[in-house]
Amino acid sequence: MALEYPTEAILLAARDWSAADRMVTLFSREYGIITAMAYGVRKPKSKLSGGLQPFTHLNLLMANTRGMDSVKQCEVQTSFRELREDLTKLAYANFIAELTLGLWPERQTEPAAFEMLLVIFSLLVKRNPRIAALAGAWQLMALAGYQPEYEYCAQCGCQLNLPACFKFSEGGATCLRCSPVGTICFDESDKTFLTKLLAMDLQDPEQFTVNARTLAAGEKLLYGFVRHQLERPLKSLEFISKINTL
Repeated sequence: MALEYPTEAILLAARDWSAADRMVTLFSREYGIITAMAYGVRKPKSKLSGGLQPFTHLNLLMANTRGMDSVKQCEVQTSFRELREDLTKLAYANFIAELTLGLWPERQTEPAAFEMLLVIFSLLVKRNPRIAALAGAWQLMALAGYQPEYEYCAQCGCQLNLPACFKFSEGGATCLRCSPVGTICFDESDKTFLTKLLAMDLQDPEQFTVNARTLAAGEKLLYGFVRHQLERPLKSLEFISKINTL
């Protein structure tokens, strides 16, 4: 007999499964990441189809069986429809979703990450999605324990003088003595921007401007850091690269 349980969750990913079903990946406030089946959701009269959309904030009734959990009922709290209707916002929302799924294992309760995700998706809707995604991603990384070091050399520990470099394998900035030729540069503008992103109040961010060079350097820094820490490339970054060249 299936054990039913309620949960509040955000739908981060979905893929079709057979002719009528869909496999969904949820980030639950109470249970962390859950992979579940939504049986019959692709049928025209399914009551689940309208709610089980990417990035939607939901109240769910789930069923736990010996196999995979399943979605029995869903009620939409926030649809975040704007993220699905704008190509740029969709790209960065996919990046945040994929990053989240790479940072935490399944069934590990992370209420702080759940709350942060809701705030990041709201920010992606309201503000410049490039900057919102940068700030959100850095803060998710820090929450998961991947806080970059850039006050002291991440390799030798000495006080860092800028300009310096950033070495992904060391998890932060490194002094020139510890940096081989070709290491990514890290200067005062990069440090100021990174500090601002990590300290940003995501619920009520202050207005600020950033030049194109610093923004591009900040993205290069983040994406390289993410790839190294997760030890794999993210498909969403390929999507972002494509839309930025349109």
